[in-house]
Amino acid sequence: MRKIYNYMNREQKQHAIKLLHADIEELKKEQSQEEEKGYSGVIKAAIEETIERYKKDIEFLENDLKK
Repeated sequence: MRKIYNYMNREQKQHAIKLLHADIEELKKEQSQEEEKGYSGVIKAAIEETIERYKKDIEFLENDLKK
């Protein structure tokens, strides 16, 4: 995944997982309000892509912590 993760210690990785989960929740709130705000297709796709990327990052970090 991201090279920065290779330089993080265990506590930093755990903290990053918490922050990514919080960001995902915030992005999901934005998704639920997209009709009210009138987002274009590009914005909707960017939000979805970011959520998916964060999920992969979380998976990578969790697997790394299991080692």
